[in-house]
Amino acid sequence: MLFNNSLRKNKYKSEIDNYDYKKKLLSEGKIDQDFLNKIKNLTIEELLYLKLESISTSFNGKLIGIPINKYLPDICKEAITLFAVSKGKNKRDISNILGINMSNLNKALKKYNLDLGNNKTN
Repeated sequence: MLFNNSLRKNKYKSEIDNYDYKKKLLSEGKIDQDFLNKIKNLTIEELLYLKLESISTSFNGKLIGIPINKYLPDICKEAITLFAVSKGKNKRDISNILGINMSNLNKALKKYNLDLGNNKTN
């Protein structure tokens, strides 16, 4: 006899699976599949170098007055938080990915202006 599971609520079901930052960047045209294939061969350090290099060309090769070392930890934490939000199914899952508790997760979401709305709850 087969058991009908249709009336049971799946406790692991994500309420939103549509928060995917990569899809957002693809839809905005900021990246394409060719770009994604190319960055697979680069390290994070190389990507960061290229980004800094492209910024410095706007300032004639100089980043004088921009405290990169001061902001770098926050830049990295924001990127990792964005990754966890994109891959996590709910806030508990996101906090586990980041290795932080729920209150620190909520602080990080607020700090980096990541509004999940009703999308990802406990």
